[in-house]
Amino acid sequence: MKFKFFSLRTLMIGGVIFGGYFIRKYNEKQVCDMQWQIDKFIDHFQLLNHWLELKNDGKKLATYFEDMGYHHIAIYGMAELGNRLCEELVNSSIYIDYGIDRDVCCCIARIDEVYSLEDELPEVDVIVVTPYSVFDGIKKDLEKKVDCPIISLEDVVWSV
Repeated sequence: MKFKFFSLRTLMIGGVIFGGYFIRKYNEKQVCDMQWQIDKFIDHFQLLNHWLELKNDGKKLATYFEDMGYHHIAIYGMAELGNRLCEELVNSSIYIDYGIDRDVCCCIARIDEVYSLEDELPEVDVIVVTPYSVFDGIKKDLEKKVDCPIISLEDVVWSV
């Protein structure tokens, strides 16, 4: 009888320790994910703030594309930043040939042609990636599909 009691108590203590360990790991992951989101929003704020400073100074992102010789572009990421870039380039010499989005049916694009990464992508001078916080992974995926330069919106905004 003592052996069964000892085993049950040992199992209960082990379960508490084991459960505590996994709860701690889960909480650490949650905190890490939240910190990544906070850092992403801080980066977005700084990018958009600088972009607004450029606009207030009369500078346009179209200048970057013109200086680089990029007249036909595609935009990867047709959410808020992608749409702001489209709006910025209206009435400029830069033509947005199409957009690319991983979720074409749910994107909020304000342009007519939007492709997924699985589609055949028409030739353009450059592809601008708007979700710049995950730029490296997107660039790797795009490099398998196209031969043109792939740049981040962050690089464009901070280069003007």
